[in-house]
Amino acid sequence: MANQKYEITGIAHEKYPFLHRIRALRDIGDRVKAGDLGGFVERKENLSFEPGDDAWVFDDAIAAGDGCVDKGSRLFGEAIVCGNAYLTKNGSMSAHARAEGDAYIRAGSRSCWPRRL
Repeated sequence: MANQKYEITGIAHEKYPFLHRIRALRDIGDRVKAGDLGGFVERKENLSFEPGDDAWVFDDAIAAGDGCVDKGSRLFGEAIVCGNAYLTKNGSMSAHARAEGDAYIRAGSRSCWPRRL
């Protein structure tokens, strides 16, 4: 299946040059317009490009390794999904949150730093 959701640009991460910024090829949900730049991925498998899936990596967030963001999930700020971590089913991570190893974050989950009480 061809990726008609986003492209991986030639814009490399300053500290981790194997990561590249993404650019939306079409409108995604209500927050991303065609042409908008997103965060960083290592490879296309890090962010779902399934039709109808509005998952997105925003800002300077990173999805790398075998980490995956899909099914309407959103990665904001400088949050990182890496290793075998899986952010799915409308999960959201922001600020300096990090999911790694075999972490599984899903529906209703919110991970951020600093924690607000």
